[in-house]
Amino acid sequence: MKRDAYLLLEAMIAIIIAGVVATIFTTMSYYTTIQANLLKQQNTKTILEVTRSRLVNLAKDVDTDSYFELPKEDSDKTLPTNIGLGLDAWAKRIYYYTYDFGDENDVDSDYADKNDTISPNDNIAGRLVSSGQDMVLDTDENDSVAQNDDLMLEIGIGELNHFKLYGSSEITTQTRAYNSAIVSDTEPTSPYDGTLWYDTDNSKLKMYDKTNDNWIEI
Repeated sequence: MKRDAYLLLEAMIAIIIAGVVATIFTTMSYYTTIQANLLKQQNTKTILEVTRSRLVNLAKDVDTDSYFELPKEDSDKTLPTNIGLGLDAWAKRIYYYTYDFGDENDVDSDYADKNDTISPNDNIAGRLVSSGQDMVLDTDENDSVAQNDDLMLEIGIGELNHFKLYGSSEITTQTRAYNSAIVSDTEPTSPYDGTLWYDTDNSKLKMYDKTNDNWIEI
């Protein structure tokens, strides 16, 4: 009887130890997964930043309307293959949308030519969105910020103008619409609020006031 009790006790101890070990490994696996996804999230943010820089560098005023156009998205709303870095850290395609601020581009089909809304935020020429860890796209053109676990980076029209007009120097999105001037002898078409225009006919710098729909001399 004593031997049977001893064997039963040993079995119970073995079961308890096995349970503890399983719990430890499950917990370790859980936190390892969390850490892996956090790392993928950071890597995706870096991928979006690098992709943004490539897009801004490739932007052109293809139809000479004083507004730079971004390379156009593919038909499935993802990055064109020539940009590279088309996948996020979860190996999912990055979604990409463009907006043409000036006259509709009918010159180069590789560049933005649509005036459909892509963001409720002002002066957005491009939008990059990763569907995140769950690989389900939750962010659409009505959302001003990324939804759920999506990651988003927007490109302002001012970034394109600044990058091209000021020696290709990098800037932040906070200055997206207020740090570049369009230089021409005619009034720019489809101006955004805060657009700067140097009127070469009159040698005057003017700013567009969206509220009054008027150009104000500075």
